[in-house]
Amino acid sequence: MGNTLHALNVVTPIEVEQDELRHAGSSRHVTIIRPAMVSSVGTWSSPVTPPLGIAYLASMLLKNGNEVECIDAIGLRVDQIIQEGDYVIQGLTIDEIIDRIPSKTDCIGVSCMFSQDWLYFRKLLKAIRARFPQTLLVIGGEHVTALPEFCLRDCPVIDLCVLGEGEETFVDIVNRMHRPELLYKTPGIAFVDKDEQFVLGPPRARIRDVDQIPYPAWDLVPLEPYLETRNGHGVFLGRTMGIIATRGCPYQCTFCSNPTMYGKGYHARTPSDVLDEIEYYMNRYNATNIDFYDLTMILKKSWVIEFCEEIEKRGLKFTWQLPTGTRSEVVDDDVAPWLYKTGCRNITYAPESGDPETLDLIKKKVKIPKLFESVRASLRAGINVKCNIVIGFPHETRANIMRTILFCWRMAISGVHDVGIFLFSPYPGSQLFRELQEEGVIPQKLDDDYFKALVNFMDPTSTKAFCKHVSGKELAFWRFFGMATFFGLSYLCRPWRFVKFVKNVWNYESNTVLEQRVGAIIERFRITKKSSPAPVPSVPVEN
Repeated sequence: MGNTLHALNVVTPIEVEQDELRHAGSSRHVTIIRPAMVSSVGTWSSPVTPPLGIAYLASMLLKNGNEVECIDAIGLRVDQIIQEGDYVIQGLTIDEIIDRIPSKTDCIGVSCMFSQDWLYFRKLLKAIRARFPQTLLVIGGEHVTALPEFCLRDCPVIDLCVLGEGEETFVDIVNRMHRPELLYKTPGIAFVDKDEQFVLGPPRARIRDVDQIPYPAWDLVPLEPYLETRNGHGVFLGRTMGIIATRGCPYQCTFCSNPTMYGKGYHARTPSDVLDEIEYYMNRYNATNIDFYDLTMILKKSWVIEFCEEIEKRGLKFTWQLPTGTRSEVVDDDVAPWLYKTGCRNITYAPESGDPETLDLIKKKVKIPKLFESVRASLRAGINVKCNIVIGFPHETRANIMRTILFCWRMAISGVHDVGIFLFSPYPGSQLFRELQEEGVIPQKLDDDYFKALVNFMDPTSTKAFCKHVSGKELAFWRFFGMATFFGLSYLCRPWRFVKFVKNVWNYESNTVLEQRVGAIIERFRITKKSSPAPVPSVPVEN
């Protein structure tokens, strides 16, 4: 385990008064790291997005009087793409990251969001510990929340894991870091003690008053590369800022890790608070487009109509998108025109499947007729529509998959602009992951091969699958067949769209996600050919 934990000589925590907790520590210097982006060589889509997580952590630490350094490895070298074996790394190299960590820092926090990046994260964490043997090393994010004991055992240099929402927990860690009797009583953490026993601390309550969370500290990260990137999460519609209006999701889909990360709670900011932030970005950064990264932004009809009415009331002119996926229940012929009128240009629905049996088994709670009503309402309003589909769930047969393919054809004929078909991946923290572990499909002791399989999620050449009835190679075929026939039918029914597609790709413009991704592939190939681990411009660092 990390040297820091041994050095602190952990003792049993004692009861303390709230006032003492609040004043437990003085100002500290904290370095927060968002590592480089990891993908497979064949990945066709690697959106480059601002580091929302570390920017929120930084803002909360600053609010509590700490000194903060953010190292966003992607934004600092978004033009550097290096192939390492079967992987592609975009951003700063590990050595370049470590060279930017100030020697005076008291605590280093690393964001570990995605399980497919774990092998790279582990390498980075070990390199950090080698350079900073006595500095408190903390990791957090969805991957860590799902597998805290695994992370601590697989990478013993880690001192603490932050579970779930990190803002309040990380502030408490920094305040208490030189008070072991307080530190190891902090709610929302996990660690391995001096006797090599895994300790899961008391759970931390969710942040309910989300309006009180300070805006992300964007001044601490290189924001300009993201504002102008054409390889963001949504379609490029100008200078783009990412934002979240809600936290959590009340649904319990079996393939999703949200129940482990956030629980069942769903907390929405007030529309006025969201628009205050958007208006600030328009004035401060000249933003013209907003991408919402919420798990499920549109859940309550009253909320979204109030949001749209407030945009009109303020006279704000900007475009906005829902690129990560949302539910369909609320979007109808009353809501969709409001969305378009106030600037919404792209919606991604996430039905995941077109097969009723699969929808029932994965607890998606989607009614296909209602979904089509919502899709048609969005299309009538003039909004571009994309649907995300997953095939290869453990129970699925060819019949299940064919019903989903037929569903995709119906979407193409209905006028849906894009579809993304992905192979199921069992992510830690999800119900299906636990079930596959119990069945022995996934080993109880996770190995490197498991994480190597996850990194191929966006790789159309990948044949790794966890389906009991259909092979990985066949699933890869159905994936290609489904997308090819979807776009073939779409362009056959509306040939002008194909003409527009060719024109937009040629001019490196986009109105749809497909056009965006094809253009990004061309740009990524260009960058990869010329990239090399060139020296990073020096930045003055106080030691």
